[in-house]
Amino acid sequence: MLYNDVASRQLTDLLASFGLSCRVMVPTHDRGGLLDVVASRDDLPAPIVDVIDVGLSNHRLLRWSAPLVGSPPVYTTMHLRPWSQLDAAAFRAGLLASAVCRPDDWVDLDVDQLARLYDAEITTLLDRFAPVRSVTCRRRPSDPWFDQECHDEKRLTRRLERAARRADSNDVTASAAAHAAWTAQRRSYIALRRQKREEFWRHMIDADSRDPRQLWCSIDALLARGRAHLSAADFHRFFDEKVERERASTSDAPPPFFSTAPPDCRFDR
Repeated sequence: MLYNDVASRQLTDLLASFGLSCRVMVPTHDRGGLLDVVASRDDLPAPIVDVIDVGLSNHRLLRWSAPLVGSPPVYTTMHLRPWSQLDAAAFRAGLLASAVCRPDDWVDLDVDQLARLYDAEITTLLDRFAPVRSVTCRRRPSDPWFDQECHDEKRLTRRLERAARRADSNDVTASAAAHAAWTAQRRSYIALRRQKREEFWRHMIDADSRDPRQLWCSIDALLARGRAHLSAADFHRFFDEKVERERASTSDAPPPFFSTAPPDCRFDR
């Protein structure tokens, strides 16, 4: 579509209503006006658009660069025990041989000493059969439509994938069955994700279809645009100031008065 001066102004107003701006400042067609448009968000750095006449067409070639460097990844270190590798039989034997299962060793101990004994013995056994490991994971934001059902299907898909990769290649029948199960589950997981995503967006659009302003606000919230998130320091400062205001407003209040309950007072359930 060829935009003349009037249409260009209308296009600019339309883009502004969505928080966008046109970055093409010169005509892109032999007859004048804009034929191609480059638009970007107002809160991002404006790209420099070069309008190039390559001599092969009646409209121009647009060239611009965009920053593709994302935010640095955030890593979290967790301390976990490999519970799947725990030998239950060996752990049970070690527990039966420990002081927890020898009543003569703790007959004279009080409740606190018994609790410390239990914690020490169980921790010692776990450190022997399932020692703590440090695992560093990359934190990734989750999609709002990714619910518990998707999480369970993802775990099942990963489990079948590991089973397929560990399958003995010499046993052709077992290996083929493991790969077939993994392939079928992977297709089912992809279909479930697509269904959840489409249902989520369709429900949100239907709910806000009569209020375009609210619809765009919902989309901005999902895309983390607009108002910045409240930081931990701001959250802490808010409650500190609130407590100080309450204390200042009640500083002149008389001291509390408590009356003694009568002896025959009962609390009925």
